[in-house]
Amino acid sequence: AFLGLADDATAAYTNPAGLTILAASEIAVEYRHTDFTTPFSSGGSFRTTPFDGSNLGSSRADSNNDSLSFLSYTYAGDGWALAAYRHQPLAFDLQYLQNDIAVLDSDGTQIANLPTKATRLESDLVNYGVTGAYRFNEHFSMGIGLVYSQFDLKSDTIRAGQNIQLQRGDDSDVTFTVGALWAVNDRWSLGAAYRRGGSFKYRAGNFDTDGNPLIVVDTGFDVPHVFGLGVSWRPSDNFALALDVNRVSYSRLTDSYDDIFNSATVLKSSDGTEVRLGGEYVFTQFATPFSLRGGLWREPDHALVATGPADDPNVDVDRAFFRSGSDEMHYTLGLGWAFPRFQIDLAADWSDNVDSYSASGVVRF
Repeated sequence: AFLGLADDATAAYTNPAGLTILAASEIAVEYRHTDFTTPFSSGGSFRTTPFDGSNLGSSRADSNNDSLSFLSYTYAGDGWALAAYRHQPLAFDLQYLQNDIAVLDSDGTQIANLPTKATRLESDLVNYGVTGAYRFNEHFSMGIGLVYSQFDLKSDTIRAGQNIQLQRGDDSDVTFTVGALWAVNDRWSLGAAYRRGGSFKYRAGNFDTDGNPLIVVDTGFDVPHVFGLGVSWRPSDNFALALDVNRVSYSRLTDSYDDIFNSATVLKSSDGTEVRLGGEYVFTQFATPFSLRGGLWREPDHALVATGPADDPNVDVDRAFFRSGSDEMHYTLGLGWAFPRFQIDLAADWSDNVDSYSASGVVRF
């Protein structure tokens, strides 16, 4: 929950107006470790028309990734600031093996068999940004930044004795972010920001078991746009609370959807609203001030959902695997130490499917 605070170097990405708060130029760096738990259908059987997935097995694939998630340099002027940064919001890899799955009709007769499937996916998104901010008066600041994004995708799916699907992409786009910060008084501040997601092209294909192409298409991946409003309240000099509400256009995830199986299925994802609440208490009685932080936020469900004609057996099969999920709660904890010229921060974010741990540091000069 940061839009109404925006008081460190990561404001260059989250709310660029906050860069005017920095009293000195600084270099900031963050290293992050992320554990992913990805649920998938592991085998068994299910019925169509009406759907009954009670005998459909479920399992989870575990993976993890380490990355330099943020690196920036900020020059703090008199009422203005400039920043250059590198930010990696996506670093993900996954592999899993799905056993045979029997497809049954309404009376339990097997009408199809989905063979063993092996899947491997690797994807990265890296942003390089330049941001400027200006304070118009002691209460109001604005900032804007340009972002050059690089997207990489490599995905292989092998269905034993049936076919092979490949996805390959390496593309870039230029987007922007804009933000505003209003210090109402010494206790309250309001923030707003808009981050535009990039659009990237990649190639997807369906091949027979000998590698001969059945269909190959140029398709795309669109990163969601985010618009957020935030408020920060300081009931005392040591204590701060912040609340953010972000509208995320998850529907963009399927805007460029193409079906390489010539099916009537259409995948859809719904836009959602994130609500984030965070707090910080600073123990100033120590020689080096120590901060304790905590919070929680709700990640709205944005699973891909299969839609299409009700009487199409291929769509019925897709409905078994592309179903709506549920909102997911995240719980966070952070620690920080502030020294005259530098600071060190540790943070963690836990949820059912994703756990993140980060260490960051700032040097001021």
